Amino acid sequence: GSFSQGTPATFGPVFEEQPVGLLFPEESAEDQVTLACRARASPPATYRWKMNGTEMNLEPGSRHQLMGGNLVIMSPTKAQDAGVYQCLASNPVGTVVSKEAVLRFGFLQEFSKEERDPVKTHEGWGVMLPCNPPAHYPGLSYRWLLNEFPNFIPTDGRHFVSQTTGNLYIARTNASDLGNYSCLATSHLDFSTKSVFSKFAQLNLAAEDPRLFAPSIKARFPPETYALVGQQVTLECFAFGNPVPRIKWRKVDGSLSPQWGTAEPTLQIPSVSFEDEGTYECEAENSKGRDTVQGRIIVQAQPEWLKVISDTEADIGSNLRWGCAAAGKPRPMVRWLRNGEPLASQNRVEVLAGDLRFSKLNLEDSGMYQCVAENKHGTIYASAELAVQALAPDFRQNPVRRLIPAARGGEISIPCQPRAAPKATILWSKGTEILGNSTRVTVTLDGTLIIRNISRSDEGKYTCFAENFMGKANSTGILSVRDATKITLAPSSADINVGDNLTLQCHASHDPTMDLTFTWTLDDFPVDFDKPGGHYRRASVKETIGDLTILNAQLRHGGTYTCMAQTVVDGASKEATVLVRGHHHHHH
Repeated sequence: GSFSQGTPATFGPVFEEQPVGLLFPEESAEDQVTLACRARASPPATYRWKMNGTEMNLEPGSRHQLMGGNLVIMSPTKAQDAGVYQCLASNPVGTVVSKEAVLRFGFLQEFSKEERDPVKTHEGWGVMLPCNPPAHYPGLSYRWLLNEFPNFIPTDGRHFVSQTTGNLYIARTNASDLGNYSCLATSHLDFSTKSVFSKFAQLNLAAEDPRLFAPSIKARFPPETYALVGQQVTLECFAFGNPVPRIKWRKVDGSLSPQWGTAEPTLQIPSVSFEDEGTYECEAENSKGRDTVQGRIIVQAQPEWLKVISDTEADIGSNLRWGCAAAGKPRPMVRWLRNGEPLASQNRVEVLAGDLRFSKLNLEDSGMYQCVAENKHGTIYASAELAVQALAPDFRQNPVRRLIPAARGGEISIPCQPRAAPKATILWSKGTEILGNSTRVTVTLDGTLIIRNISRSDEGKYTCFAENFMGKANSTGILSVRDATKITLAPSSADINVGDNLTLQCHASHDPTMDLTFTWTLDDFPVDFDKPGGHYRRASVKETIGDLTILNAQLRHGGTYTCMAQTVVDGASKEATVLVRGHHHHHH
């Protein structure tokens, strides 16, 4: 069947569910992980999986099980199972590959058990206490404890905890900072949170140094920060100094959006866009001076489709051009897959980046096609089915008209449009005589038969013969010639006054085997006889008389009236002009 007439009986796999990346906690109580995959297909799809590009062995009793299309991994471990997974769905029509899903293992080890050296400084100086977090994946969040749980260090202007390194910075120490410090690192996974503490380190303060110091930036954001559109970006900037320095942010090229808190040690862009790209400057200032640091935010983007392919039916021997286009930064590369395998240019198939061109399609070209757009930030897939068709001519959906009435002296065109692939060659016959082109008869390129200046001798059986290399078929209709419709009494033009009545005559002769209808227009707009309280009446119920009466004429009833007499095979028309004069009262 064709795609236009409902769903075809067989169709290739279409994903309904695809695997998504997972972050699995290494010491999770869960003993298995499931990657989802489900496709609609007729006949139903079978499934395979690839890990890091290699097809997986999914035997019963192994650690990998197929449940429907889903991949279940028993007792997953980082060493064996971390990697990139992809589902393949196949049926006799073809194969499609899913998007890639990365399985990662989240972990957070314990802090070193070694005692931490005390940190010494002068009261009034700045100090940094290193966190030295243990091995972990992915990133952590950090807080610091002073002396005991849950006495957390406040994030005021004097203290700062870097969320990049975990280090604690104190801009200017005072007596209350004396004590023991521990770094608390927390890992946030999809379904678990874990925290670990470092050993305590003692902060000792020597005698107060009352001198004032100009700011010196100690926690600084990098010279270049790469970010993806839509991601959150955080820049850190914190300085030592006495008095405690004030922090200010600006964008060197352009102004900061007003909604940003620009006086904090962190600058946060909740959802970065290309407009946010540029150079940012942090300034730390106190009464003794200022220090600045600059760095660029470079914004990139994952691929997204601008144009994709859609399911296509094409005739054998025809040409086809498909196109895909994707946006992204860096600019994505587009490649093509046929039934899950890379497609390169071959004799009849030309692959030019986002363009795929087939010349002289043949049945083996049928199958599932995917275009894949990829940059270093991601890969996206668009899929479609190509069904190449070879069909013997078939008139069942669209036969030649059985009965073809035509008017004598008129013209008729009889289409012949069988379903066929490749396009059928068409031949017409009348009875047993093949019709060639003549002054009165034409067979157009698309197979339509046109007969002009029809006479009684054109009556008879007309057969369209259609043939291609798959087979042949024919379809027949009967042409009957009818008398032409003629107007025998035409309306006459008239000149009347407002308020007068007027009848425009219109009589016609026609073939008695058919119905005749009269329609009137005024300046090409249909006249409405059914309007309640209207000014128009039909003058007769006799079929061959179509007279129009205007009652109590108004100025708006002036114009060109056309009477049309029509049957199903032809029609005739005549027109008349009506001038309606108003009464002018002259006041002297």
